[in-house]
Amino acid sequence: MSRVLPKWIVKEEKEKPVSQDQQNKGVLSDKRVILGDPKNTKTLKIKARIIRYKDSEKDRIFEFVTNNMKFLPDKIADIYKNRWQIELLFKRIKQRYPLRYFLGDNENAIKIQVWCALIADLLVKLMKDRTKRKWAYSNISSIIRLHLMTYVNLSAFLENPEKALKYYKPPEPYVQLKLFSYT
Repeated sequence: MSRVLPKWIVKEEKEKPVSQDQQNKGVLSDKRVILGDPKNTKTLKIKARIIRYKDSEKDRIFEFVTNNMKFLPDKIADIYKNRWQIELLFKRIKQRYPLRYFLGDNENAIKIQVWCALIADLLVKLMKDRTKRKWAYSNISSIIRLHLMTYVNLSAFLENPEKALKYYKPPEPYVQLKLFSYT
């Protein structure tokens, strides 16, 4: 599944009728086409389907091309939306948790490091979604990193940093008892 470039379409075969339910979900049309390069006769021709979809959230029209003839048009649009969310997740992880080198050299060590990055991303995303105040992902990630070893209530700090720091009291230092007494 991908977005459509008009130069790919060799021939439009037929347009399948779109039900009222599909139209309510944003589907504008569902066409059967043949894709290939019209200038090159040796190019492989592929039967495909083009779905036009209007995203009501962003008020934009998208065209998706797929060779899947079984799924409903709105399902194809949902798959593309989810695919885009996965792309954004990978972009965010590559930017915030660079895995340029691995701490171990076996498969298990690499899996653990990748899972740790995914868990850290999930926790930061949860904190970002829970706060009413709008923070950029990079800012909230940096703040969490800075306050990781402090006793500041992170939720309160993210809601109102000035107020949270005003009432902050560092923990009382405890006195270390001596294990052996030398007298």
